[in-house]
Parts: sequence; structure tokens; C-alpha cells
Amino acid sequence: MNATLDVAPEAVPETPEKTQKTKNVVRQSLGEFGPFLAMRPHGRIVQEKIDARLRALPVGGVLVLDFNGVEMMDYSFADEALGTIYSRMSAKEYPDRHLIIETRDDELCEALLENVEVALNRREVAALIVPQSAKKSADKWRVLGELPSHLVDTLRAVMDKNCITVRDLAEALKLDSATACNNRIAKLYQMHLVRREASVVPEGGRQYCYTSVL
Repeated sequence: MNATLDVAPEAVPETPEKTQKTKNVVRQSLGEFGPFLAMRPHGRIVQEKIDARLRALPVGGVLVLDFNGVEMMDYSFADEALGTIYSRMSAKEYPDRHLIIETRDDELCEALLENVEVALNRREVAALIVPQSAKKSADKWRVLGELPSHLVDTLRAVMDKNCITVRDLAEALKLDSATACNNRIAKLYQMHLVRREASVVPEGGRQYCYTSVL
């Protein structure tokens, strides 16, 4: 993957679409599709609904899925409905739109997540999970699926800050190489796990600031 430099050599004017952090959040309960979620044909129907909602989001928008009303979800459904969507996100579809899974803190939700986790692992993608009961979601998030530990550490550093540049991130992670740090954050951005905002710096050029999607 080609890394994006923290500061580019030429100045680029700011645009409201890129620099404004949009707080639009849309919620979708998978329980609306029935208590028993099974088989790929059913998963494909739900996938199309999620796809349409993501495409309809404004720039910076977040779609929050929950499992309220769901009693069972098999692997085929989880892979078709959610695995496919997260694979598309990693393939740069739904630019600057984000998908979060919100769960209750109970045994049923943990059981429902098991097949989702298998689907994400097999596709080598990851999702952000937040609990419904958390007063401050940024303190209680976790990653489900395939995300190497060094990227989890990088994501945690972003979550801890309101806005952080690659230079500041490298310092926070105690990395000697800005390029290595840039590669990390670029991967998280590609997976839609962080936001990216651009601003023009006094020296000329464009600087990116990375923020939490929560």
C-alpha cells in the first residue's frame, strides 16, 4: 500500500468536505431482520441494506449496528452480511464512512460475535466494537477480527487523543521511523478504523490529523 506523507511539498487548499468532522450517526438493529439470522441468502439481503445505508451517509458519517432482538446468527449469515461489507471497506469502498458494532455486555451478544469474529478473521479485516452501556465509548472499545498488535497499539494512541499527526504519533509510540508510523496509520485509515482530516500548514503543504471514529 502506498503511504501518504504527513506533509506534502505543495500547498493544497482546504475544502469543507475534507476538513469538517461530521458527527452524523445512523443506527441499525440487526434484530429488525428477525431473531434468527441464518444462511447466505438472508445475509445477502441484510448486506444490501447495510451497503445502501453506508453509501447514503454523509462524509464522516457513522453507521452503528446492534444485535438487539437477535437470538441466533450462523457463520454463513455473518460472513455474507458483515464479512463482505468489511472486506469492501478495506478495499476502499465507502470512502470516509465508518461502521461500528455496538453490543450489550451479556453472554448472548458474546455468542453472536463468535461467528462474526471467524468471518472477519478469515477475510483478514477488523471491526470496532463498543458496549451499549458505556458512558464514554472511547474508553471501552475493542477490536474484533484480524488486526496485528502493533496496529492495535497505534489505534489506541489515536483513541487517546482528540487529534494526532504522524509526527506526534511516532513520538507517542516511541518510533524512530516516521515512515513506519505513516504506514501504520495509513493501514488503519484504509480499514476505516480512524478518521483523517487535512489542513494547510504555514510552511506550505498539507498536514493530516487522525482522530477516533467514536
